[in-house]
Amino acid sequence: MIKRIFATVLCLLSSSVFALACSKAVPTDNPHFCASFKTAATCYCISSGLPAGMCQDMDALYNRMIGVFTTLEKACLFQKYTSPQDCMNNWNCYRFGGKDSTGKLCSSTQKPCK
Repeated sequence: MIKRIFATVLCLLSSSVFALACSKAVPTDNPHFCASFKTAATCYCISSGLPAGMCQDMDALYNRMIGVFTTLEKACLFQKYTSPQDCMNNWNCYRFGGKDSTGKLCSSTQKPCK
């Protein structure tokens, strides 16, 4: 049951495909990546039926996801809404900044979204 709930939450973690009412996050190197990822992730999380309070704190959401799947890689392999690498790039850029796995500058500044 818990795994199913977090699998639903994980769907919001990808930025490539979201519920029809939710906007798609822009690519990781776009200057607007941070805001678009949080908006898309929050929207998808809420549309999956989870309470808004659980969906708006990206750190808490990430920590819950890792609590269920133990690693980002396992979580991203489980979800089916984007490629596992895109999922990992999105979360790593959001949390840490730097460059994604293709060498693109996260948010065009290399700064984390926090």
